[in-house]
Amino acid sequence: MTDYRIPDLAGKYTKHDMIERFADLPPFPDARARLLSCFLKHGADGEPQELHALASSLVQLGLDTHDRVDTESGDRGMRQMRQRQLRVLAGDYFSSRFYQLLAGAGRIETIRRLSEAICESNRLKTELYLLMKRGRIGAEEYVERQSRIRGVLLHSYSSLLDERLRPAWARLVDALAQLETLLEEKRALAGAAAFACSWGWWHVLEHGEQRDRRLLEQAGEGDPGIWIEKYGLTALLADKLGESAARFGRLASDIVPAALAEEAAAIVHALLAPAAAAAAGTAGESR
Repeated sequence: MTDYRIPDLAGKYTKHDMIERFADLPPFPDARARLLSCFLKHGADGEPQELHALASSLVQLGLDTHDRVDTESGDRGMRQMRQRQLRVLAGDYFSSRFYQLLAGAGRIETIRRLSEAICESNRLKTELYLLMKRGRIGAEEYVERQSRIRGVLLHSYSSLLDERLRPAWARLVDALAQLETLLEEKRALAGAAAFACSWGWWHVLEHGEQRDRRLLEQAGEGDPGIWIEKYGLTALLADKLGESAARFGRLASDIVPAALAEEAAAIVHALLAPAAAAAAGTAGESR
């Protein structure tokens, strides 16, 4: 996809000094933007693919930025207060830009569909939060629900696509959302994100020894390395990632036209490349 430039276009809205310094933005949803772009290019004649991909990416970035807002009570330092305020404002700003872009292009129906998808995303997040707060969720259900949340916005674009492509679109959106969720959980195991309330956390609470479950519930995550090693969480998650990537590959290979199949496969290859490079580097160090 040599003509793909959504991250560059989004930079007009994200590259502000105060936002970059204090907001600590979430990753740009590049794989989702690419998938939407290539499906619109091959299966939605007359639809402005860049406009839709940019608008959906800004909405997603706004939602993800709001998810990073610290909701804990208590005193904060000046930098923490500023970061919290900038995250709220940045999330609102990104969300407002999608409306401006689509309204300016007369895409009122797309605004309606995206607005409904935002409501559905927030509903799913609330359901998940309540289940997690009550401790009534298993590791697999946690991944499934997180994946559904990630795919909501993209599913709202189904009606723009050629009817013959809609089933493949729905399956690939679900597969990509699951793959991204598992990659995020991999980062949690590697210490790049909180272990508490991650897939690994729920796995131990569901399958761990009674004593370990009690320790997690009473004392928090403690040293995540203990649980990761004892229950082989890294290997378990690697297997899940491999299965998820293989599933996406199979689904992509079945798409017609072949050019779309190739572009879809390349998206996941690019998504997995950093993890593959990191794994290769680790293997080299161990030899």
